[in-house]
Amino acid sequence: TGFELRERPTPPQAAKMLRSGSLCALSILLIAFAVDDVRGDESMTIEPPNSKVAQLNYDTFWAYVNRHPLILMEFYAPWCGHCQQLAPNYREAAAIMTDMDLPIPVKFAKYDDSTEHNRQLRGGAPDVFDYQAYPALFVFRNGKHEVYTGGREADDLVFYMTAVSKGLDPAEEEKKSKPGFYKKEADYDENVLMELYEDNFQENVVDDKNVVWIIEFYSDHCPICKTLAPQIRDAANRVHQKLAGKVRMGGVNMRVNHELGELWGIKSYPWVAAFHGGKKVEDMRGLSGADSVVKFAESMHSEHKPTGAPKPSSSSSSSSSSSS
Repeated sequence: TGFELRERPTPPQAAKMLRSGSLCALSILLIAFAVDDVRGDESMTIEPPNSKVAQLNYDTFWAYVNRHPLILMEFYAPWCGHCQQLAPNYREAAAIMTDMDLPIPVKFAKYDDSTEHNRQLRGGAPDVFDYQAYPALFVFRNGKHEVYTGGREADDLVFYMTAVSKGLDPAEEEKKSKPGFYKKEADYDENVLMELYEDNFQENVVDDKNVVWIIEFYSDHCPICKTLAPQIRDAANRVHQKLAGKVRMGGVNMRVNHELGELWGIKSYPWVAAFHGGKKVEDMRGLSGADSVVKFAESMHSEHKPTGAPKPSSSSSSSSSSSS
């Protein structure tokens, strides 16, 4: 999902957020100027009687934090649309983790930062928890806090906090699982659209001098990237039909492969770039949907004239036939 700013950012603040990589490029504009589009019903943030999420206030906050060794804490505002979207996922994850046998029990809690009484905590202040947007999620371990950097779906929350409870690095554990948009699809075909990672990028993209690669750099937590994903799939199918063997498409989840983004000068997402001859040859401009990606692929094919994957020689084919 996403974030809503506690206050509208100035241009320098927005630039700082973009450089930090905390938000995808287009999301900054959406967050700053179009947050009303995601707002729904404030009652969605109210916890029902059977909820496993503790609803804290200024009077109970520190006592709760000091009593429980491991907590996932959400600072929110009821009017925040992204907080409303998170609420059922957060509630579901709390219920799941209540019944899990873990080295350290995980508690889920939330704090309404919008009321005058609760604002006494000064949670967003730089010298307290230093957040500028809702929902703000933090992991509290033995009273000390750190920013939660996982996903916002129920299974993402459970995965992350399970790793923390076991003393593991959630980011490293998630990297091992190689999350990505496209390999989740039932008809996933890496010849059409390949998920690329740090351990297969060199072999497939850099070392293959015969193919032009059109690669989308994205984050599976970026709302704009999620919206764009069906267009990327459509473009990949069309490119494969027209230019199979000479132009290939791939996707890099920069959230878990950020080193690849840094290596190739990718500063934000979604971002599409062309690779040929072992280097990045052009960054796409005007990304607007499947048609724009297909046109970009065709232009790169025309410009670089890739020979395509080398075909087996007739002699090797004859040898294969004789041996069989």
